[in-house]
Amino acid sequence: MMYNNDLKNLDLHSILSENGLVAVWCTNSIQHLNMLKNEIFPKWNVKFASKWYWLKVTQSGEVICSFSPPPGKQPFEQIIFGCRNSRKFRNPPNAKIVVSVPSALHSHKPPLSELLKLYLPNDPKCLEVFARYLLPNWTSYGNEVLKFQHESLYDMNISE
Repeated sequence: MMYNNDLKNLDLHSILSENGLVAVWCTNSIQHLNMLKNEIFPKWNVKFASKWYWLKVTQSGEVICSFSPPPGKQPFEQIIFGCRNSRKFRNPPNAKIVVSVPSALHSHKPPLSELLKLYLPNDPKCLEVFARYLLPNWTSYGNEVLKFQHESLYDMNISE
């Protein structure tokens, strides 16, 4: 959990390349979305590019809960993209819908790395802030980086 003002003060503008793309998972809070577009993105020196929706469905393809008037719980989350002005690559298209069955683990998001390949250069330098699992060829940063890594991925019988 991080407050909007703390998020705004992250020093992302100094590490984001001129062709950088930022993706932020958002709840459906209008206050948070407005803060992201109007205060956080400008502080990071990025502009709103597009918004995707992650539609959460059951294994039988039904939405996990009913759509309801705000601020009620929704069966979707939003992914907000921001970019630098000089971006040489296509931005993700607006209003794309990513559909998946959510993990049983709280706040475990589906990886977007394969979906984002179309909008990134060859061999991109990718960083996930607040990471909860490792992704191939990405730098993962956060205090829960190994949270969703399964112990079967580690060799506990290391011999010299």
